[in-house]
Amino acid sequence: MRVTIEGGRAIKVVADPDHAPTQGALCTKVSRYAERVHHPQRLTTPMKRIGRKGEGRFQPISWEEASEWGAQRLLEISGRAPEAILPYSYAGTMGLVQGDSIAQRFFHKLGASQLNRTICAAAGAAGLKYTYGASLGMLTEFFAESEVILIWGSNPIASNLHFWTRAQEAKRRGARLIAIDPYRSLTAEKCHQHIALKPGTDGALALGMINVLISEELLDHAYIAAHTVGFAELKARALTYSPARVAEICGIEEQVVVDLARLYGSTRKAAIRLNYGLQRVRAGGNAVRAIACLPAR
Repeated sequence: MRVTIEGGRAIKVVADPDHAPTQGALCTKVSRYAERVHHPQRLTTPMKRIGRKGEGRFQPISWEEASEWGAQRLLEISGRAPEAILPYSYAGTMGLVQGDSIAQRFFHKLGASQLNRTICAAAGAAGLKYTYGASLGMLTEFFAESEVILIWGSNPIASNLHFWTRAQEAKRRGARLIAIDPYRSLTAEKCHQHIALKPGTDGALALGMINVLISEELLDHAYIAAHTVGFAELKARALTYSPARVAEICGIEEQVVVDLARLYGSTRKAAIRLNYGLQRVRAGGNAVRAIACLPAR
């Protein structure tokens, strides 16, 4: 981002045209940072609730009063049961100091309960780390070169403008876009195909695809031998997920499973764009792991 400062005040936020992922464009939420920061209705002082919860009755207090009240409450609770303190927050400014560093040290010193610092993507990130060794994905710019893009559990029209721009570029070049999502989102409406599987069945669909890739020999065995581990175990598991079984689990047609696997397996420049939604179910991390195995074909 490029921020224009005037009189010590940020008055304009625009995209950096030299930044490859953004290419001079920001999403609406980010491009209006300056408006939100300086909006006349933005809270600038702490507000203390003076009524019952839900009544919406608050009164402004000073920062000193708020700090004193908060410190006294934390001291009281930490003195008798520090684990009763649960530090719940998210990224804020995304800064390393403001976001994670000082706050964690403070709450650890108090002996507070520990909470994974995100309720957003922990399961999927763990799944990718178990599979790839790190939470990795393809560079956004490379999607423009793809011939098939599986947009899996994602609605980038609303949440990822920069990826969607590359997907549209690929589409203009002839790429086929397929949305895999229980919900017919705005993105799904713009794709060539929408596979509306049942919620929480993404892992089964991935294993069904692997089943077809193995059964129809749509694999690069030299690559698998040289660059992967655990293929025999994955094969044994995937072969229990026949297209017919997967179709029943996912609530889709058997031929949809077969055709999707054949298209993906026969297209060299095939890409997968994962997002957060599919991991927020039981075994969601394993679903991400199954999908993450597909590129190793």
